[in-house]
Amino acid sequence: MKKVYIVILSLALFTASAQQDAHFGHYYFNQLFFNPATAGSENVTRFQAIYRTQYTGYQSTFDDGGAPVSQVISANVPLKMIKSGVGLTFVNDKVGASTQRDFKLSYAYHIPLGGSQLAIGANGGFYSRGIDYGRLRPRDENDPLLGSGRVSQTAFDVGVGAYLYSPTYSLGLSVNHLTEPRFGLASTNATNVLQRSAYLSGSMLFGVSYMIDISPMFIVESNISNMSITTFSAGAIATYDNTYWLGGSYRMGDAVTAMLGANILGGSLRVGYAIDIVVTGTSGKSSTSHEVMLSYALSALRAGKKSIIRTPRYRY
Repeated sequence: MKKVYIVILSLALFTASAQQDAHFGHYYFNQLFFNPATAGSENVTRFQAIYRTQYTGYQSTFDDGGAPVSQVISANVPLKMIKSGVGLTFVNDKVGASTQRDFKLSYAYHIPLGGSQLAIGANGGFYSRGIDYGRLRPRDENDPLLGSGRVSQTAFDVGVGAYLYSPTYSLGLSVNHLTEPRFGLASTNATNVLQRSAYLSGSMLFGVSYMIDISPMFIVESNISNMSITTFSAGAIATYDNTYWLGGSYRMGDAVTAMLGANILGGSLRVGYAIDIVVTGTSGKSSTSHEVMLSYALSALRAGKKSIIRTPRYRY
Protein backbone atom coordinates (compact mmCIF):
# COMPACT_ATOMS: atom_id res chain seq x y z
CA MET A 1 0.00 0.00 0.00
CA LYS A 2 1.31 3.44 -0.87
CA LYS A 3 2.36 5.54 2.07
CA VAL A 4 1.49 9.20 2.45
CA TYR A 5 4.21 11.64 3.38
CA ILE A 6 3.71 15.09 4.81
CA VAL A 7 6.87 16.79 3.60
CA ILE A 8 7.60 16.38 -0.09
CA LEU A 9 11.35 15.80 -0.25
CA SER A 10 11.80 16.95 -3.83
CA LEU A 11 10.03 20.28 -3.38
CA ALA A 12 11.91 20.82 -0.14
CA LEU A 13 15.15 20.43 -2.08
CA PHE A 14 14.25 23.32 -4.37
CA THR A 15 13.65 25.70 -1.49
CA ALA A 16 16.48 24.59 0.81
CA SER A 17 19.38 26.75 -0.26
CA ALA A 18 21.97 24.70 1.58
CA GLN A 19 21.16 21.72 -0.63
CA GLN A 20 21.07 23.41 -4.02
CA ASP A 21 24.52 22.18 -5.14
CA ALA A 22 25.67 18.57 -5.02
CA HIS A 23 28.25 17.76 -2.36
CA PHE A 24 31.35 15.62 -2.93
CA GLY A 25 33.75 14.33 -0.28
CA HIS A 26 36.60 14.42 -2.82
CA TYR A 27 36.47 18.24 -3.00
CA TYR A 28 40.28 18.35 -2.76
CA PHE A 29 40.48 16.63 -6.16
CA ASN A 30 37.33 18.16 -7.64
CA GLN A 31 37.95 21.90 -7.63
CA LEU A 32 36.84 22.58 -11.20
CA PHE A 33 33.33 21.66 -10.01
CA PHE A 34 33.09 24.84 -7.92
CA ASN A 35 35.89 27.12 -9.21
CA PRO A 36 36.43 27.73 -12.96
CA ALA A 37 39.79 29.42 -12.30
CA THR A 38 41.37 26.02 -11.56
CA ALA A 39 41.12 24.97 -15.23
CA GLY A 40 44.61 24.09 -16.46
CA SER A 41 46.32 24.63 -13.09
CA GLU A 42 47.69 21.07 -12.84
CA ASN A 43 49.61 21.41 -16.11
CA VAL A 44 48.20 18.08 -17.28
CA THR A 45 45.14 17.20 -19.34
CA ARG A 46 42.86 15.45 -16.88
CA PHE A 47 39.66 13.44 -17.31
CA GLN A 48 37.79 12.60 -14.12
CA ALA A 49 34.56 10.99 -12.90
CA ILE A 50 33.12 10.81 -9.38
CA TYR A 51 30.09 8.80 -8.31
CA ARG A 52 28.45 9.44 -4.93
CA THR A 53 25.59 7.66 -3.23
CA GLN A 54 24.49 9.47 -0.09
CA TYR A 55 22.84 8.08 3.04
CA THR A 56 23.06 4.49 1.84
CA GLY A 57 20.12 2.40 3.00
CA TYR A 58 17.90 5.42 3.61
CA GLN A 59 14.25 4.35 3.71
CA SER A 60 11.72 6.85 2.41
CA THR A 61 8.17 6.77 1.16
CA PHE A 62 9.43 6.41 -2.42
CA ASP A 63 9.17 2.88 -3.78
CA ASP A 64 12.77 3.01 -5.02
CA GLY A 65 14.29 5.10 -2.26
CA GLY A 66 14.91 8.82 -2.19
CA ALA A 67 18.43 9.44 -0.94
CA PRO A 68 20.70 11.69 -3.06
CA VAL A 69 22.78 10.12 -5.84
CA SER A 70 25.27 12.38 -7.63
CA GLN A 71 27.80 12.11 -10.43
CA VAL A 72 30.26 14.63 -11.82
CA ILE A 73 32.32 14.21 -14.99
CA SER A 74 35.00 16.77 -15.76
CA ALA A 75 37.89 17.45 -18.09
CA ASN A 76 40.38 20.28 -18.26
CA VAL A 77 43.29 21.14 -20.52
CA PRO A 78 46.16 23.60 -19.91
CA LEU A 79 47.00 25.87 -22.85
CA LYS A 80 50.42 27.11 -21.78
CA MET A 81 51.09 28.82 -25.09
CA ILE A 82 48.41 31.39 -24.24
CA LYS A 83 48.74 31.16 -20.42
CA SER A 84 45.27 29.67 -20.18
CA GLY A 85 43.24 26.62 -19.30
CA VAL A 86 39.86 25.34 -20.47
CA GLY A 87 37.56 22.81 -18.89
CA LEU A 88 34.10 21.36 -18.79
CA THR A 89 31.96 19.78 -16.10
CA PHE A 90 28.74 17.82 -16.19
CA VAL A 91 26.85 17.15 -12.96
CA ASN A 92 23.87 14.85 -12.54
CA ASP A 93 22.19 15.04 -9.13
CA LYS A 94 19.05 13.13 -8.16
CA VAL A 95 17.03 13.26 -4.95
CA GLY A 96 13.82 11.27 -4.94
CA ALA A 97 11.56 12.55 -7.70
CA SER A 98 13.76 15.56 -8.47
CA THR A 99 16.78 15.88 -10.76
CA GLN A 100 19.36 18.62 -11.29
CA ARG A 101 21.76 18.66 -14.22
CA ASP A 102 24.51 21.18 -14.75
CA PHE A 103 26.76 21.56 -17.82
CA LYS A 104 29.46 24.23 -17.79
CA LEU A 105 32.38 25.32 -19.97
CA SER A 106 35.21 27.02 -18.07
CA TYR A 107 38.07 29.31 -19.07
CA ALA A 108 40.95 30.54 -16.89
CA TYR A 109 43.81 32.94 -17.58
CA HIS A 110 46.99 32.29 -15.55
CA ILE A 111 49.24 35.19 -14.54
CA PRO A 112 52.78 34.62 -13.13
CA LEU A 113 53.06 36.23 -9.71
CA GLY A 114 56.51 35.77 -8.24
CA GLY A 115 56.89 32.06 -7.55
CA SER A 116 53.13 31.57 -7.77
CA GLN A 117 50.38 31.79 -10.36
CA LEU A 118 47.16 33.80 -10.16
CA ALA A 119 44.32 32.46 -12.29
CA ILE A 120 41.15 34.37 -13.09
CA GLY A 121 38.33 32.28 -14.54
CA ALA A 122 34.69 32.16 -15.55
CA ASN A 123 32.25 29.50 -16.62
CA GLY A 124 28.95 29.47 -18.43
CA GLY A 125 26.43 26.88 -19.40
CA PHE A 126 23.04 25.46 -18.64
CA TYR A 127 21.42 24.32 -15.42
CA SER A 128 18.39 22.06 -15.63
CA ARG A 129 15.86 21.13 -12.95
CA GLY A 130 13.23 18.45 -13.32
CA ILE A 131 10.62 16.65 -11.29
CA ASP A 132 8.42 13.62 -11.80
CA TYR A 133 5.11 14.62 -10.23
CA GLY A 134 3.83 11.08 -10.73
CA ARG A 135 6.19 9.90 -8.00
CA LEU A 136 4.86 12.33 -5.42
CA ARG A 137 2.11 11.36 -2.98
CA PRO A 138 0.62 14.57 -1.69
CA ARG A 139 -1.40 14.89 1.45
CA ASP A 140 -3.71 17.25 -0.44
CA GLU A 141 -4.55 16.01 -3.94
CA ASN A 142 -5.68 19.53 -4.92
CA ASP A 143 -2.46 21.21 -3.86
CA PRO A 144 -1.92 24.02 -6.44
CA LEU A 145 1.87 23.65 -6.18
CA LEU A 146 1.75 20.21 -7.78
CA GLY A 147 1.79 19.61 -11.51
CA SER A 148 1.47 16.37 -13.42
CA GLY A 149 3.81 14.06 -15.32
CA ARG A 150 7.49 14.77 -15.81
CA VAL A 151 8.51 18.41 -16.10
CA SER A 152 11.92 19.99 -16.61
CA GLN A 153 13.26 23.47 -17.24
CA THR A 154 16.66 24.73 -18.34
CA ALA A 155 18.23 28.13 -17.72
CA PHE A 156 21.54 29.84 -18.47
CA ASP A 157 23.97 29.94 -15.55
CA VAL A 158 27.30 31.73 -14.95
CA GLY A 159 30.08 31.60 -12.36
CA VAL A 160 33.43 33.34 -11.74
CA GLY A 161 36.50 32.54 -9.67
CA ALA A 162 40.08 33.37 -8.71
CA TYR A 163 42.81 30.90 -7.80
CA LEU A 164 46.25 31.63 -6.33
CA TYR A 165 48.55 28.61 -6.38
CA SER A 166 52.10 27.29 -6.33
CA PRO A 167 53.59 23.79 -5.87
CA THR A 168 53.20 24.18 -2.09
CA TYR A 169 49.88 25.95 -1.52
CA SER A 170 46.59 26.98 -3.10
CA LEU A 171 43.83 29.45 -2.25
CA GLY A 172 40.64 29.82 -4.25
CA LEU A 173 37.50 31.97 -4.17
CA SER A 174 34.53 31.58 -6.48
CA VAL A 175 30.90 32.65 -6.85
CA ASN A 176 28.42 30.44 -8.70
CA HIS A 177 24.90 31.01 -10.08
CA LEU A 178 25.47 34.73 -10.68
CA THR A 179 22.37 34.93 -12.89
CA GLU A 180 20.21 33.26 -10.20
CA PRO A 181 18.11 31.13 -12.60
CA ARG A 182 14.45 30.67 -11.73
CA PHE A 183 12.37 27.54 -12.19
CA GLY A 184 8.58 27.26 -12.04
CA LEU A 185 8.34 23.57 -12.94
CA ALA A 186 4.79 23.70 -14.32
CA SER A 187 3.50 25.70 -11.36
CA THR A 188 2.40 29.32 -11.73
CA ASN A 189 2.28 29.79 -7.96
CA ALA A 190 5.87 28.92 -7.08
CA THR A 191 9.22 30.09 -8.38
CA ASN A 192 12.37 28.28 -7.25
CA VAL A 193 15.53 30.39 -7.35
CA LEU A 194 19.01 28.93 -7.73
CA GLN A 195 20.66 31.34 -5.33
CA ARG A 196 24.22 32.60 -5.56
CA SER A 197 26.75 30.55 -3.61
CA ALA A 198 30.35 31.36 -2.70
CA TYR A 199 33.23 28.93 -2.16
CA LEU A 200 36.49 29.58 -0.35
CA SER A 201 39.04 26.77 -0.49
CA GLY A 202 42.68 26.26 0.36
CA SER A 203 45.45 23.71 0.86
CA MET A 204 49.14 23.48 1.73
CA LEU A 205 51.87 20.91 1.18
CA PHE A 206 54.36 19.87 3.87
CA GLY A 207 57.12 17.34 3.27
CA VAL A 208 57.48 15.60 6.64
CA SER A 209 60.02 13.12 5.28
CA TYR A 210 61.56 12.06 1.99
CA MET A 211 58.67 9.67 1.36
CA ILE A 212 55.71 11.27 3.17
CA ASP A 213 53.85 14.51 2.41
CA ILE A 214 50.97 16.02 4.36
CA SER A 215 48.39 18.34 2.75
CA PRO A 216 45.97 20.16 5.09
CA MET A 217 42.86 21.40 3.25
CA PHE A 218 39.59 23.23 3.82
CA ILE A 219 36.51 24.45 2.00
CA VAL A 220 33.76 26.89 3.00
CA GLU A 221 30.47 27.09 1.10
CA SER A 222 28.02 29.89 1.81
CA ASN A 223 24.69 31.08 0.45
CA ILE A 224 25.26 34.75 -0.39
CA SER A 225 21.60 35.66 0.16
CA ASN A 226 21.63 34.07 3.61
CA MET A 227 25.10 33.89 5.14
CA SER A 228 23.75 31.82 8.04
CA ILE A 229 23.51 28.92 5.57
CA THR A 230 27.20 28.05 5.55
CA THR A 231 29.04 24.74 5.59
CA PHE A 232 32.69 24.21 6.50
CA SER A 233 34.92 21.20 5.90
CA ALA A 234 38.55 20.73 6.92
CA GLY A 235 40.98 17.85 6.95
CA ALA A 236 44.27 16.54 5.59
CA ILE A 237 45.68 13.99 3.16
CA ALA A 238 48.93 12.08 3.66
CA THR A 239 50.75 10.79 0.56
CA TYR A 240 53.41 8.06 0.59
CA ASP A 241 56.01 7.91 -2.16
CA ASN A 242 53.86 10.16 -4.38
CA THR A 243 51.67 7.10 -4.91
CA TYR A 244 49.41 6.06 -2.05
CA TRP A 245 47.28 8.49 -0.10
CA LEU A 246 45.08 8.40 2.97
CA GLY A 247 43.05 11.25 4.36
CA GLY A 248 40.25 12.45 6.56
CA SER A 249 37.93 15.43 6.78
CA TYR A 250 35.19 16.78 9.03
CA ARG A 251 32.12 18.55 7.65
CA MET A 252 30.64 20.89 10.24
CA GLY A 253 27.35 19.69 11.66
CA ASP A 254 27.18 16.60 9.46
CA ALA A 255 29.81 13.91 8.98
CA VAL A 256 33.37 12.66 9.18
CA THR A 257 34.93 11.58 5.87
CA ALA A 258 37.71 8.99 5.41
CA MET A 259 39.53 8.73 2.06
CA LEU A 260 42.08 6.44 0.49
CA GLY A 261 43.47 6.02 -2.99
CA ALA A 262 46.48 5.57 -5.24
CA ASN A 263 48.20 7.16 -8.21
CA ILE A 264 49.21 4.30 -10.50
CA LEU A 265 50.57 3.80 -14.04
CA GLY A 266 53.29 6.30 -13.33
CA GLY A 267 50.82 8.71 -11.75
CA SER A 268 48.57 8.88 -14.81
CA LEU A 269 45.69 6.90 -13.31
CA ARG A 270 44.17 7.98 -10.01
CA VAL A 271 41.62 5.90 -8.11
CA GLY A 272 40.00 6.90 -4.86
CA TYR A 273 37.31 5.94 -2.39
CA ALA A 274 35.66 8.01 0.33
CA ILE A 275 33.14 7.14 3.03
CA ASP A 276 31.12 9.61 5.08
CA ILE A 277 30.05 8.62 8.56
CA VAL A 278 27.19 10.79 9.81
CA VAL A 279 27.76 12.14 13.32
CA THR A 280 25.01 14.79 13.50
CA GLY A 281 21.32 14.43 12.67
CA THR A 282 21.49 10.65 12.66
CA SER A 283 17.76 10.34 13.35
CA GLY A 284 16.93 11.73 9.90
CA LYS A 285 19.77 10.21 7.85
CA SER A 286 21.32 6.83 7.22
CA SER A 287 24.76 6.56 8.74
CA THR A 288 27.02 6.31 5.69
CA SER A 289 27.63 7.76 2.23
CA HIS A 290 30.03 6.31 -0.34
CA GLU A 291 32.01 7.89 -3.15
CA VAL A 292 34.26 6.50 -5.89
CA MET A 293 36.67 8.55 -8.02
CA LEU A 294 38.47 7.62 -11.24
CA SER A 295 40.82 10.01 -13.01
CA TYR A 296 43.29 9.85 -15.89
CA ALA A 297 45.95 12.43 -16.81
CA LEU A 298 47.78 13.04 -20.08
CA SER A 299 50.74 15.27 -20.77
CA ALA A 300 49.88 18.91 -21.38
CA LEU A 301 49.55 20.10 -24.95
CA ARG A 302 52.91 21.36 -26.17
CA ALA A 303 53.90 24.20 -28.44
CA GLY A 304 57.66 24.54 -28.72
CA LYS A 305 59.19 23.73 -25.34
CA LYS A 306 58.59 20.44 -23.61
CA SER A 307 55.95 20.61 -20.87
CA ILE A 308 56.75 20.09 -17.22
CA ILE A 309 54.46 17.57 -15.53
CA ARG A 310 53.94 18.00 -11.82
CA THR A 311 53.98 14.96 -9.58
CA PRO A 312 50.73 13.96 -7.83
CA ARG A 313 52.09 15.32 -4.53
CA TYR A 314 51.32 18.87 -5.59
CA ARG A 315 47.87 19.93 -4.28
CA TYR A 316 45.81 17.51 -6.33
